[in-house]
Amino acid sequence: MTQTTQAAGYLNPDHLNRDQLTAFVDGELSSSEAHEIQQHLAGCHQCALRVLAATQLKAATARAAQRFAAPPEALARLAAQLRPQQPKKTARIYSFRSVTLAALAASLVLAASLIGWRQIRQANALSAELLDQHLATLSSGASPEVVSTDRHTVKPWFQGKLPFSFNLPDVLPADTALKGGNLTYLNGQPAALLLFTIHKHEVSVFLTQRSGSPIATVLPGIRSGFAIHYATTHDLRIVAVSDVNPADLDRLVSTLVQVQSPG
Repeated sequence: MTQTTQAAGYLNPDHLNRDQLTAFVDGELSSSEAHEIQQHLAGCHQCALRVLAATQLKAATARAAQRFAAPPEALARLAAQLRPQQPKKTARIYSFRSVTLAALAASLVLAASLIGWRQIRQANALSAELLDQHLATLSSGASPEVVSTDRHTVKPWFQGKLPFSFNLPDVLPADTALKGGNLTYLNGQPAALLLFTIHKHEVSVFLTQRSGSPIATVLPGIRSGFAIHYATTHDLRIVAVSDVNPADLDRLVSTLVQVQSPG
């Protein structure tokens, strides 16, 4: 545990500081200190969301490190470019120019490849985070923080808790019902998690602010048997996850997009 955390005395009377949060997520606290923080989290929703976001970020980073590595072909190309060249003395200017152009071309190819790998890594990390949160709602015995099938109850509950607002439709697609909602974080941003059922299949819909930090938009349509549908409005990003028929999920997302206020 860090010296700063020890000096905290132990808990800030209002919220956890950064050292306390990190030490708790990394499991560096004694049992008594961890218990004290757990008691604080039980009564402080803001700190609980921060701990949730830090835990999810740590898990996503670990998964990305295990799943992705530079292809051997790219490493071989880079090693070839770094290998000392032996130009002929009779054609020194020509050889130097050729090597320079080849190195520049290889650098451009490598840069483009790295951009592609980064986009794939971001998309995979985000889809894994979405599935983690959706599966957590399926396995958790706890009820949503707001439990209601009435949009006039669910929407006002989020007001003042998020840096954005959203609308819910008067009429949902056939055999679709609203269950309630939770506050959460997605890709490091505060998010509204709306819970629906379609033909008795559970659906998680995440709404985040579009003006915040960008997220990967190239998401797989199907991952581990779950459909993932992504859409945007002028102000919002909407991502839905479920094992329901993708066409039914698309109808729900389209309905949510249509009722949002135009920019």
